[in-house]
Amino acid sequence: MITELPVVIEAPDGEATWGSAAVDHPMRAVTRAVAFDPDGWTPERQAEVVALFDSLAPEWTSRDVPGRELPILDALDRGLAAFAGRRERAVELGGGTGLYSAAMAERFATLVTLDLSWEMIRLVPDGPALAVQGDGARLPFADGAVDALVLVNMFLFPAEVDRVLAADGVVVWVNSRGPETPIHLTADEVDAALPGTWDGVASTAGWGTWSVHRRSGS
Repeated sequence: MITELPVVIEAPDGEATWGSAAVDHPMRAVTRAVAFDPDGWTPERQAEVVALFDSLAPEWTSRDVPGRELPILDALDRGLAAFAGRRERAVELGGGTGLYSAAMAERFATLVTLDLSWEMIRLVPDGPALAVQGDGARLPFADGAVDALVLVNMFLFPAEVDRVLAADGVVVWVNSRGPETPIHLTADEVDAALPGTWDGVASTAGWGTWSVHRRSGS
């Protein structure tokens, strides 16, 4: 069950929005396919995603506009505080060029940032996160090895999330432009896609939405 928390960070003024373009974006269809269909991540889709994000890598840092980090920080602060537990080993899935790795590393002793695109990974600066090229559908981590999985505008691969997450681990789900993000699921949809029964908290911060999920009873 998802508990909605009150909004404490309002949206900044003056930012353009995606509008209906996000709903019709090709990545929206991929998002829903891989979250709800075990066979949704096809070689063709993988190749499409790699080509897109390889092409975007050179200008990816231009997306780091002031205010875009607000839902991430709110999720890491209020969202993580809602659930007690170990927070040592975290993996940022779909981390791109590591725009927000420094903020995440302040909350975790060990942070890995993983992305399918080599052109993204090679631009990750040396510093707080270990950069790894990998596929979210086949994560290079042992069963139950990760205390927190952070997904910012990233596809959800439910079976792999369930496999690598520790028994009391958490999933941090962030859409930086809320429902106008091309790669978007609601908090309830994330809950529904994950195997088993989960509890969560969710809210809006800035232009974005976020939710944090943990297995019920853990």
